Amino acid sequence: MIITMSNSVINSTPADSLPLTDRGGSYGHGLFETMLLHDGALPLLQQHFKRLLRDAPVLGVNITADQLSSNLDSLLRGLTPEQRQSGIVKVIVTAGSGGRGYALPVLSEVSPRIIAQYFPLPDDLQIQRQQGISLTECDYRLPLNSRLAGIKHLNRLDQVMARSEWAEEYDDGIMFSADDSLIETTRANLFIKLSSGWVTPILDQAGVRGVMRELLIHGLFARAGLKLQQARVSREQLYSASELFTCSSVRGIVPVTSMMNVGALSVGKDTRLLQSTLLNNVQGFPC
Repeated sequence: MIITMSNSVINSTPADSLPLTDRGGSYGHGLFETMLLHDGALPLLQQHFKRLLRDAPVLGVNITADQLSSNLDSLLRGLTPEQRQSGIVKVIVTAGSGGRGYALPVLSEVSPRIIAQYFPLPDDLQIQRQQGISLTECDYRLPLNSRLAGIKHLNRLDQVMARSEWAEEYDDGIMFSADDSLIETTRANLFIKLSSGWVTPILDQAGVRGVMRELLIHGLFARAGLKLQQARVSREQLYSASELFTCSSVRGIVPVTSMMNVGALSVGKDTRLLQSTLLNNVQGFPC
């Protein structure tokens, strides 16, 4: 068995295990979404579905919105009223079983597995949104891969290796690419304020195009009256930032108040403005 847990469904049926032949477990052949559950609803559900349906075909996996909805409905029906109030819902889509070795299964024979799981929210979530987090720098470098860049696929060994570099003295770690460009943290996207304005790293060679990142780029910055650029960001530019925050679909916008090689940082007014803009436009992210 690969997975054993409660509060999980596979292809709309309560289950707690996967076959050993599943390509997700064997090769990381699949992708996943991590969603915030708030007051019985998934605030960014449509954005998560859009990303899954866009990226799955790149990996040779065909799924439909109806299949995803059926799995989520089955999971949510099985939760207790208390669980439905808040939590994390993770949806994993694997390429199922089949194929020989690395070879892709014949498309007509592929039966993807859609797994939906529930987890409680981390205890420190609200504190981090208010008080900020501390970041270290990871020595591990993200490889350059334009074919998979942006996709939240199941191959997370890069993040596992990076996360092994510290214990509990930091909340997260900053990751650079093999060509020393700033990319993201091990679990979130990054936005930094420079003297020229706000910028977020362009992710055409490495990294994950997060759902919250896309919401900020295509809506929240404009609604807050702030300008934003996507660009290559160097280590020197990172060190010169006057404001810095991470973002994810579960944690929302989280200020960075301490960074290795820089020291203490203040929570800036733009970061608070963006948190407020998120709160006023998307339910589930109290600041």
